[in-house]
Amino acid sequence: MLRVLASSWPLLLGVMLLMVGNGVQGSLLGIRGSIEGFSVAQLSVVMSGYFVGFLFGSQVAPRMIRRVGHVRTFSALGSLISAVLVVYPVVPDWVAWTALRVLIGFCFSGIYITAESWLNNMATNETRGQALSAYMIVQMIGIIASQALLNVADPSGFTLFVIPSVLVSLAFLPVLLAAVPAPTFTETRPLSFRALFRISPLGCMGMLLTGGIFAAMFGMSSVWGSMAGLSVRQISLFVGGIYVGGLLLQYPIGWASDRIDRRRLILGLSALGGVAMLVPAAIDLPFGAVLAAGVLLGGVTNPLYSLLIAYTNDFLGKEDMAAASAGLIFLNGLGAVFGPLATGWIMQRAGPGGFFLVMAVLFLGLAAYAGWRMTRRAAPAGTGSYSTLAPTASALAVGAVFEKDGTPRKDTAMATPVEVLDFWLREIGPDGWYKGGDAIDASVRDRYADLWQAAHGGGLEHWAEGTAGTLAYLIVTDQFPRNIHRGTALAFATDALALAAARRAVEAGWDMGAPEPERQFFYMPFEHSEDLADQDLAVRLMAERMPSDPEMLLHARAHREMIATFGRFPTRNAALGRESTAAEAAFLAGGGYAALVERLRAG
Repeated sequence: MLRVLASSWPLLLGVMLLMVGNGVQGSLLGIRGSIEGFSVAQLSVVMSGYFVGFLFGSQVAPRMIRRVGHVRTFSALGSLISAVLVVYPVVPDWVAWTALRVLIGFCFSGIYITAESWLNNMATNETRGQALSAYMIVQMIGIIASQALLNVADPSGFTLFVIPSVLVSLAFLPVLLAAVPAPTFTETRPLSFRALFRISPLGCMGMLLTGGIFAAMFGMSSVWGSMAGLSVRQISLFVGGIYVGGLLLQYPIGWASDRIDRRRLILGLSALGGVAMLVPAAIDLPFGAVLAAGVLLGGVTNPLYSLLIAYTNDFLGKEDMAAASAGLIFLNGLGAVFGPLATGWIMQRAGPGGFFLVMAVLFLGLAAYAGWRMTRRAAPAGTGSYSTLAPTASALAVGAVFEKDGTPRKDTAMATPVEVLDFWLREIGPDGWYKGGDAIDASVRDRYADLWQAAHGGGLEHWAEGTAGTLAYLIVTDQFPRNIHRGTALAFATDALALAAARRAVEAGWDMGAPEPERQFFYMPFEHSEDLADQDLAVRLMAERMPSDPEMLLHARAHREMIATFGRFPTRNAALGRESTAAEAAFLAGGGYAALVERLRAG
């Protein structure tokens, strides 16, 4: 850790000052807006503006960095932040403040992306995990410290707007003066939301809901405090308590997440948060109890963010983690846009208690959805590591944190496991899996012939880890060659690779992490084997683990009967250059496999 701090302290110091400045302005605007006479609805729009800008910046900032470089992007966005901070008290109008909040959200998004890519570049493979952990801790410390600054001057004056402006300006000095070369910026390949939702519905829905919770918590706490008649000191203590709770509970929750089903932890934390928030929503509590509720609120919300990303990554190969993280963070940002708006609307109708009521509803909604998802899918057999993450981190940092070997994902022209699954399970689908046809064969050949060749040479064996990675690997090695090389010996050239991966997956229980009907692809390599023991296993697996699809069991029985009768598949003889026996020739002439299936179906 000391080596990490020695090489990256200028950037970490700069990030901490940025977070202090951002934390001050976030709380200050709610207090000052109430002083200026803005309504709760108007302030909710103002607060939502930050997340609109942040979401927009996450899409635009990478293009800015590629066009003009890190240094110019960093400097330009930093100058804008400094200017915006001192403009707030000059134009006390909620519409103007909303526009300024959009602008400052955009700028901070770009700043985070720039800083995180810089930090990622400075770290080595051995120190990258430590560097990003230090970055997350520094962010939390900065925003906690920011709340103390609210008490150094009158919020109705000018001073509290100047302080964050100065801090933000100072934040760039250690970064820009450090003797560290600017990195080459690489952007994460996109992953469709449809593919991401298919991989982890709970991850997607959870990030959307926690985005609303975080935004309401971060943007509307000071508005709630002013509406409830709290002093500036009490508001600063409450907001600081939220982040202290997040800092304190991250480790124990992370420890637990590596030992129990993460869905149970997500459900339990969400239910705890929902029930706990119902109390201050319904009862006027003394400030001490409200402060405790704030600590619990932060202690539940921040770990949930990390948990949901870790849970989604349990179903992914390393190649897809960064892209999935980018998609999850976008959903989180989308939820964040609506969080303050919903909170302000409820607070206008229900009073200050509406602040806690919104979060209670979102927490309980997440708990209910997690409980329902647990009835639809088995837990992944193996889980990756949990890492502490701040909800302000960009996809670059989050993706790098969850890379298993500490190396950030490199973009490549080769398809990824998620792209393979999206193509085969969604684009082709059940109708195309077995009916086939020249068009499907051509599509697979055009898009994945090179990928299959890489698998044939042993280049994709690292995919065969966990549910999603192994499923994609089996599709490439067991299904694709039958389309790409139909009618030739190469159609069966990677069957042995698929069989070995399927055997390992079944032993580890990874197959049960896939829903039906896609679970069948874990058992197809046994069904394609010309070994009777493998055929027996295929029949048993289809019967026990594919209970809702008796047709799959029927076909497994048909494959087994061919091997039991002939010791091989007569249907492959022509492609493999094997001479058919008289019995095999009679079987093929009498309708072959199709006739066998119909005979078994008739009983």
